[in-house]
Amino acid sequence: MAQPKVRKFAGDLRIWQHGTGPERIPVIPEAADAFGNQPIEQTSLVFSYEAGDTTNVTSKRRDDRYGQIMQSDSNPGTTGISITLLEVPPLILARMLYGSGQSGAVTAGAVTDVAYTVLSADVPLQLAHRFLLASPTPVVEKSGTPLIAGTDYTIDNRQGLLIPKAGGAIESGDELTISYSYDGYVRTAINGGATPNEKFLIMGDVQDRISGENGLLRIPQVDLTVDGDVDWFSAEPIQVTLTGNVVFRSEESALYTFEVYEQAA
Repeated sequence: MAQPKVRKFAGDLRIWQHGTGPERIPVIPEAADAFGNQPIEQTSLVFSYEAGDTTNVTSKRRDDRYGQIMQSDSNPGTTGISITLLEVPPLILARMLYGSGQSGAVTAGAVTDVAYTVLSADVPLQLAHRFLLASPTPVVEKSGTPLIAGTDYTIDNRQGLLIPKAGGAIESGDELTISYSYDGYVRTAINGGATPNEKFLIMGDVQDRISGENGLLRIPQVDLTVDGDVDWFSAEPIQVTLTGNVVFRSEESALYTFEVYEQAA
């Protein structure tokens, strides 16, 4: 006798952000992962459906058929998704800021005599790189004259900030040239004020923990945004809920697919 199909799903969800054209950007890049994209820790995945409008054609006969429905058509509805994440990688952090995020690796290197304009001597000057190396010592010059670290300025090597010192030789409007070396690092830039939603591809390697059946969930595009307020300084680890509508893509045959499979005995 066949066993009742009681369900208890668990799975690895991998999320890619849609880039330009066919580009898909892994949310958690990981070279050691078979997909190049590490599964994201999550606590829920909820599908929702909002039915479309219904159009009825009614009879106009004089008898008891008057007002009775002769034909009824239902327009397609809208499928939505809600995901609650326990993990907040940088590209999801960009969603919390309602901005856009771009990640990339910066190879270690050096720059020589890069020109910078000091807009205000009261504000740290942002350099082009992070993780500046202490050796060789960065060189800052004004009109060809070397400035003195600790007297005219200090440098925050980790953040890549040149901070003018009060009473030093750096003034607003000065033109500086700066030379330094920097270590390699991964950079994610988040630009706030962008569109509040972003396009993602979701794939789920799913298993029924009771029957042992496996399944593959594929959602080609869902436009996700952060649902609700997020307290950045909460005493508890941040959980982010992303919600949005599933979007049909012309090159796909369906909004999403879920295929369940079990190896033959």
